[in-house]
Amino acid sequence: MISGNGCNQSIIQAKKLFISLFGDASGSLLEICPASIILLGDHTHYNDGILLSACIDKFWIFLIRKRKDSEINLASAGSDTLTKLSIENPNHPEDGNFRILRGLLALLKEEDLLRTGFDCVITTTVPECVGLGSSAAQQVGFLNAVRNALSLNIDDEKLLTLVRRNELNILGKISNTAHHYTVQFGREKKLFFMDIRTKEHKTISLDTEECSLVICDSGERIIEPQKICAERIEECEVGVKGLRLYLWGIRNLRDIELEFLHKHFHMLPGRIFSRVLYNVKERIRAHEAMKYLRKKMIDELGKLLVESHNNLSGEYDLGNEYSNFLVGESLKIDGVYGSKLISCSPSASTFTLLKSSEVDIFREKMNNAFKEKYNRELKIHVVNLANGVKKITAKEFELRNQ
Repeated sequence: MISGNGCNQSIIQAKKLFISLFGDASGSLLEICPASIILLGDHTHYNDGILLSACIDKFWIFLIRKRKDSEINLASAGSDTLTKLSIENPNHPEDGNFRILRGLLALLKEEDLLRTGFDCVITTTVPECVGLGSSAAQQVGFLNAVRNALSLNIDDEKLLTLVRRNELNILGKISNTAHHYTVQFGREKKLFFMDIRTKEHKTISLDTEECSLVICDSGERIIEPQKICAERIEECEVGVKGLRLYLWGIRNLRDIELEFLHKHFHMLPGRIFSRVLYNVKERIRAHEAMKYLRKKMIDELGKLLVESHNNLSGEYDLGNEYSNFLVGESLKIDGVYGSKLISCSPSASTFTLLKSSEVDIFREKMNNAFKEKYNRELKIHVVNLANGVKKITAKEFELRNQ
């Protein structure tokens, strides 16, 4: 699915810029990559956790064409700036535009895979509040575009390994490989399950006629969200070291059972215990969610989302006034199954799972409640479950829009 949500309009805008910069768009190809959100399993990924996620129909869009020389040109739709690079040193200067994408190009160069230049125009329909799920889509989409345009001999696993290396270099341990796999392999109308330890991943159907996802963005900025998330990683690592005194050989919190943790709560400082407790319970929730989805028990899935929010906000101390307000108000509305905050987001935001028939009423009530409380409009995005990254030739796009 690429229609709707401003995607076609953004593609047309990208094409116009491409033609203005490079003369024509003949021989170009189009790559679109959906953003992803984590429903359950937040912050278990650095402890070999399991996660339930989804591709949403908010996209990063890349219009790209191979060159015959070593020049690399990157441009962003909506900006007049053209960034010129070369395959000899694609990441210079390191603090310039397209930093996270230039990191990928540097890795391709390191692997002796980048041997010719290209022109590329980039645009997006992804709300900033999606956070790491947007960053993953930007990188996975870009690297797929480069691979296809330059006919690089790298398979999907190698591609995702490069994205992971790049994020670790730039973002550190908050990098979440579940996002990468979700946007590469996700399927329309399906949720995505991944076991980080085993790399097992699969999709599971969600009745999208019955259920919808709605993102609410308060617009309230969160100061250094990635730094906050990195602190939680350090606290969990402290917890693992403490628990190893009583359970030798554990790799990380994936190896800790809830009963064991409760028996040894007095061996960890209170704050560290809370972080570990959240992580262990969240892993269990993600596992339980799969059982409920197979049985189509959406009410029970919704309850897990609310539990996850409450524990993220309390035990993991990632909550804030705005996301707590949005979740609380959403649960007052008929047809809502569950709601929770989007972690590692640059703004206080939530997503809500609800009956599709109630979306319009939900939007109206949430906006009214938010405006009455904060005297400003709430940003609301109704999203669909989308396919993973997809290549479309320029000719195919023209045919679709005739």
